[in-house]
Amino acid sequence: MIKINKHISQLKPSATLAINQNVKKLREDGETVFHFGFGQSPFPIHKSIVGALKENVKQSHYLSTTGLYDLRVQIAGFLKKHQDVDANWEHVFIGPGSKELLYQTILIFEGTFLIPKGSWVSYLPQIHSKDGKHAILETDLKHNFKLIPEVLETYCKQHSNEQNILILNSPNNPTGAVYSNQELQAIAKVCKAYNIIVMSDEIYSQVNFKKDFSPSISKYYPEKTIVFGGLSKVFSAGGYRLGFMYLPKDLQQLDNVYRSLFSETFSAVATPIQYAAIKAYKMKPKLKKHIKKSNSVLKAISSYVYSELAAVNIQCTTPQGAFYMMIGFNGFKKQINALGIFTSISLAKHLLNKYCVALLPGSDFYFKEEDLFFRLAFVDFNGKKALNGIEKKGNIEDTFVQNYCPNVYNGIEKLKLFVKSL
Repeated sequence: MIKINKHISQLKPSATLAINQNVKKLREDGETVFHFGFGQSPFPIHKSIVGALKENVKQSHYLSTTGLYDLRVQIAGFLKKHQDVDANWEHVFIGPGSKELLYQTILIFEGTFLIPKGSWVSYLPQIHSKDGKHAILETDLKHNFKLIPEVLETYCKQHSNEQNILILNSPNNPTGAVYSNQELQAIAKVCKAYNIIVMSDEIYSQVNFKKDFSPSISKYYPEKTIVFGGLSKVFSAGGYRLGFMYLPKDLQQLDNVYRSLFSETFSAVATPIQYAAIKAYKMKPKLKKHIKKSNSVLKAISSYVYSELAAVNIQCTTPQGAFYMMIGFNGFKKQINALGIFTSISLAKHLLNKYCVALLPGSDFYFKEEDLFFRLAFVDFNGKKALNGIEKKGNIEDTFVQNYCPNVYNGIEKLKLFVKSL
């Protein structure tokens, strides 16, 4: 019998990647599926980034483990200008996606990882893979499933002798919530009082429906906040697999620990991709305009989805950024239970089989199985056509979603039909 690490063998494929593969297979088999399960940016990569990649495609040499000097300098400037984060380029590290850098950080730190209910699917599996300790912190719909300082402080008072590491994601996947400056300042106060290390996942920072970028807790707790970001969401370049992290002042003694771990794992990010990333993080006016236009499409779609679902009494988080919202059917629990459905997993299967709608159950995001909440990713549309639609019309009309995002429109109609059938 072959023996392997039991903590690895107990992992299952990433829920987001698994549902995407499932939907792809169904569509290849000729099935119609309205895909709300996967959060990939639908927009084309800006031509300036693609051009930089083409110009550097012959770059074949290995780069430094920590990343290209020019790129690290550029990202430090980007963080200051576009996220209000003071970063020294010497402590900016480049990796093959922020997901990998989050994982490497989880491997490095010992202690208890604190995850607010309603957080990205991969945080806990990454912690499980090293047999790490964790705690799920309670959140509620009233606060858009955002962590409130009182909950954090209550936990810390009861576990004050431990090293606690808070994983905070804003704009949030799966809820679409964005923490305000005031909310982050209040959380930072608790973090300072209890000496908490913060892993701030800011991969969606510029995907904000009201402002150019989202507030960072690093502004209020720069001493021990590690900031993570990357190309995948803001720049629509998930397949490029490039992320960054910034190590703050009080943790910079760990530089060599990170360098050593990087050198023994991924070695370095692909050279042409790093050169292309320099162009992205320069954030020239045309690129910035492209991002703002993309955000206007996402804002319009999110508003449409929210209003349509809320009108039939489906619970919804208020979308403020990213590509998502959480939706809930708890108001229909009695009728749904009468169908023999008692968990979000079972309801997700029912919606896919009977209504051709793919959603991720809330249990993948640390909700209880009996809580009938789901993540809805509203990006199942052709981003290029949607942008051309704005260019052509000059504004977003009421019929925009129906005309340019038919899968989103029809999927929402199916969810409304399900509720009306109960």
